[in-house]
Amino acid sequence: MPAPTEAGAADGSPFISDPAVLRGRRTLKWRTGDEPDRLCLGVAEMDVRTPPFLRDALVGAVEHGETGYGLCAEQEAACAAYLRDQHGATVAAVRCTTDVLAGLRTVMGLELAPGCPVIVETPVYGDLFTVVREAGLQPLAVPLLRDAHGYRHDWAALDAAGAAGARAWILCQPHNPVGRAWTEEEQAAAVALADRHELLLLANEVHLPLGLHRQPPSAYADPGIHRVRSFGFTSASKAFNVAGLKSATLYASERAAETLTGIPQGMLGRPGSFGTIATVACYEHGVPWLTELRDDLAGRVAQVLDGLRKLPLVAEAPEPEATYLVWAEFPRDDHAARFAAALRSAAVHVLPGEVFGGDRFARCFRINAAAHPAVLEETFARLRAVL
Repeated sequence: MPAPTEAGAADGSPFISDPAVLRGRRTLKWRTGDEPDRLCLGVAEMDVRTPPFLRDALVGAVEHGETGYGLCAEQEAACAAYLRDQHGATVAAVRCTTDVLAGLRTVMGLELAPGCPVIVETPVYGDLFTVVREAGLQPLAVPLLRDAHGYRHDWAALDAAGAAGARAWILCQPHNPVGRAWTEEEQAAAVALADRHELLLLANEVHLPLGLHRQPPSAYADPGIHRVRSFGFTSASKAFNVAGLKSATLYASERAAETLTGIPQGMLGRPGSFGTIATVACYEHGVPWLTELRDDLAGRVAQVLDGLRKLPLVAEAPEPEATYLVWAEFPRDDHAARFAAALRSAAVHVLPGEVFGGDRFARCFRINAAAHPAVLEETFARLRAVL
């Protein structure tokens, strides 16, 4: 049965305001939980309406019967141009795949011997641990450092991991869930560290277009990247809300270009036509829409941070520089427990910190701010009422 729909918002918001409409969506975010009045701020999907350029591309594909295999070459060219124009990246080879994790799994399986340690900085998107293990490798957790200004790399620990035998590093730009957008200087230092220890640098750049106040630089904007064996991974999925269309792009430094070019498409997986058509439309026609959306997302992130400050609990949540995700930590165990209980009582769903690196993050929660202001207002009104 088709999901209920909502007409365009009179307030000009790109977000759908009616939770009943959102609960009718046949996607994962709003099908979390079974409470009839649930509010879902967990899974990293946005509550946006489909933008016109994307609707036109997909409707046109249906009308023309373009439901077969996707054309990778068009996607690869569009992605390379987008990375160059928006993030200053220069890539030596480009290929398409079905999603970022599939690309990571394939490249790690080909490049690394079984059991090799792979550096993963925590807290981090939990499926990165899973995909490292699925490739027959050993994730090596290196916690980010936190100070009054937010999170940063622990350069000493990363150097020690490289010296002790780590063979690869998954570098997330920006970093989910803490929202750091590494600077040009930090990216250059990361490339230099990988060069120094001969690490395979795996640049997870799936959230790259989602800088809130500035465009995060790609690792491939640093000329030194081409001295390193490196593969990058991105997708239109997060910035343009098309994760369900299953399409992503891999790219390589000069040292790794021949390897990437030689991987059979069957090993990488081939996106379907809707995925490639949507990706090309996003990269070629979606920049103005995304530019406006980032301004709105900055406002929604600020709304979540303000909502946390107004709770009768002590919560620490650094302002993210990128993504629409807020990482909140409750330094006191009793406050973390009260917040978790309040979420259950209020039928509000967020992601618990443990999925981003284990019990060390049991007092943390990730909150998705990509929602209509009215949905966020209702969320925090419920939480205050039960606290």
